[in-house]
Amino acid sequence: MNEENIKKQVGIIKSVLYKNLMENYVPFQIDRDIASRWAKPLNVPRGGKTILYTSFMYQMGSLFKSYEKYIPTFGSLGSSRIISSIGSKLIRAKSEDIQRAGKILSNIYNILRRYDPDLGYLYEDEPYSGALLYEMGFLEEFNNYGRKLMEFFKKKGVERIITVDPHTTNSLNNMKKSIGFSIPFVSYLNVIQDVRGEGKFVFHDSCLYSRFLGMYNDIRATIKNTGVVLVEDPTVTGIGNGFCCGAPVGPVDSRLSDRIAQSRADNLKTLNENILVACPLCYANLSPFGHVVDIAEVIS
Repeated sequence: MNEENIKKQVGIIKSVLYKNLMENYVPFQIDRDIASRWAKPLNVPRGGKTILYTSFMYQMGSLFKSYEKYIPTFGSLGSSRIISSIGSKLIRAKSEDIQRAGKILSNIYNILRRYDPDLGYLYEDEPYSGALLYEMGFLEEFNNYGRKLMEFFKKKGVERIITVDPHTTNSLNNMKKSIGFSIPFVSYLNVIQDVRGEGKFVFHDSCLYSRFLGMYNDIRATIKNTGVVLVEDPTVTGIGNGFCCGAPVGPVDSRLSDRIAQSRADNLKTLNENILVACPLCYANLSPFGHVVDIAEVIS
């Protein structure tokens, strides 16, 4: 792909993302009722001072991959409104992906409510974190959306946020630095304790958790305390040698993204066939090339 085409695609992505987020609080059209349905059987309180913030990341994980394949086609359409409309009709989450996301989020919630029975959730009102804007370098748009997001949470009476994925956690962390995002937040992996797990895995680090949020050792301590066995080798899983799943480059070059994912999966499988992740995008990118499960699927 030449430089001119890359610039064109990046411009299209920025236009669509920013417009959708500022108008609807989501990067592309999703069925919010279906995405939040996991919480209803559990009678999760609606809203509250402390909320579980999914940012729809697990619910949308597979959709990010789907949108990548259509971006070149969208490039000829011109209007971000047309693109959003067509995308919402062409691209829908698979029922099995929604069910899996629901099980993961239900398990996380059930663990967390042991410590906070009043833990709430915003259901279909939940906004996306804006992580894509930051990760693609649209910093002015990211800061503008961050101000809107902070005001939204404050109007909802939110005083503390528990995140479930690295992209959301990193997004809020960068909003804290750039615009003074003032609502305290923490990853659920830094909250849970006295949980049990089983299995033997090689762990694929999220770049954001391990490098940018400084959680490389914390996550390993959390995993090992559950009883899960990790197979480690500094040349494969060391903080300086483990490499990305390829998801961030997907919107610009989906083929390159897949090549990186296959390379990383093959690299990890030299240690163990079972790959453990802590990120819905890492799962979406790596799972076509190996047996991949999320931390929240092996603990309780």
